[in-house]
Amino acid sequence: MVSPPHEAMHRIFQHDPGLFSRVSRFLGVDIPAPVNATALPTDLTESNPVERRVDTLLRLETADQGSFILAVEAQGKKHPDKPASWAYYTAYL
Repeated sequence: MVSPPHEAMHRIFQHDPGLFSRVSRFLGVDIPAPVNATALPTDLTESNPVERRVDTLLRLETADQGSFILAVEAQGKKHPDKPASWAYYTAYL
């Protein structure tokens, strides 16, 4: 939720990008002092929807351990993009 302290923090860094390098040592990171900074658009919305479907999605109810979701997908061969798909499925579910 947007709040005045949240907005103020971002405005401070937008107004003085060099502040990152001056406080970075407190974060245990070394950020070099910028010689230039450009504010970029903050909207990260994807404009092209990506279709993502699992083969079977079940909600299973158990007597002892409650309910859980089981996603099942048949794999006929190794697919190099599947780890990223499964990470997305898990985060979404």
